[in-house]
Amino acid sequence: MTELELRDLRKTFSARGRPSVDAVRGLDLALHSGELLGLLGPSGCGKSTTLRMIAGLETVTGGDILVGGSSVTARPAQERNIGVAFENYALYPPLTVAENLAFGLKARKRADRGDVDRKVREIAERVDLTDILDARPAGLSSGQKQRVSLARALIREPDVLLLDEPLSHLDAAQRDTTRR
Repeated sequence: MTELELRDLRKTFSARGRPSVDAVRGLDLALHSGELLGLLGPSGCGKSTTLRMIAGLETVTGGDILVGGSSVTARPAQERNIGVAFENYALYPPLTVAENLAFGLKARKRADRGDVDRKVREIAERVDLTDILDARPAGLSSGQKQRVSLARALIREPDVLLLDEPLSHLDAAQRDTTRR
């Protein structure tokens, strides 16, 4: 079964008094469960815009986005079950690492407290965060922040996982461990 399909996906940006800019023009692709796709290209070619449209963070000018065979193009981001780890981390500064990991699960009310705590421990072990669960983002290295961001995306058990330069701040040994 195709897990993610883009059909003639398009995004045009326009501003009053300026010519329109086509950021994404007629993108078609199909990914099956377990497949990994890397979008490569120069800065400004539409890679992040494409990810943002798939996640529901950017409106689509035209085309269709399907997850598990169903269109999600018109659905808001919170109804798509898509995990996203961006290069800029998107962590909540006043929360500890554990609270940052649990935040999405609690907000979606999909698990009880015991379940949330178990999932936090499991994902923390998977991406080597167990020693810093009580720390706040301000005290973390860039590699640690990147791992927290990645863990936040993974803990949701998303249908689709989008990674926007998620390993760029990890050291070589941690990148190898995380890829497994």
